[in-house]
Amino acid sequence: KVDSFNSLYMLVKMSHHVWTAQNVDPASFLSTTLGNVLVTVKRNFDKCISNQIRQMEEVKISKKSKVGILPFVAEFEEFAGLAESIFKNAERRGDLDKAYTKLIRGVFINGFLPFSALISVEK
Repeated sequence: KVDSFNSLYMLVKMSHHVWTAQNVDPASFLSTTLGNVLVTVKRNFDKCISNQIRQMEEVKISKKSKVGILPFVAEFEEFAGLAESIFKNAERRGDLDKAYTKLIRGVFINGFLPFSALISVEK
């Protein structure tokens, strides 16, 4: 199962191990193996972000509801807090920044655009 807690943490840890192993001997078996594991971990991280975006797209917004915080907005806040604590001193900060861009776009498209359409229809 791919979840944000493990894939975030593993991406940071494996990146550090690969960096350390490549500084010692870039052609070693350990360095090559850790590099292959890092590719798998990065794919899991990307799947985690894609799954969160897909969950946003699948949320049904009640047409009767006028006010409220969508669950995925609160989940994004929780995700961002966790990610910031994990990626505090990480070399892979660029991956997190790209994920933020995708997630914020998903929050905007799936959260705010449907509400603006409802508002324009009610006027």
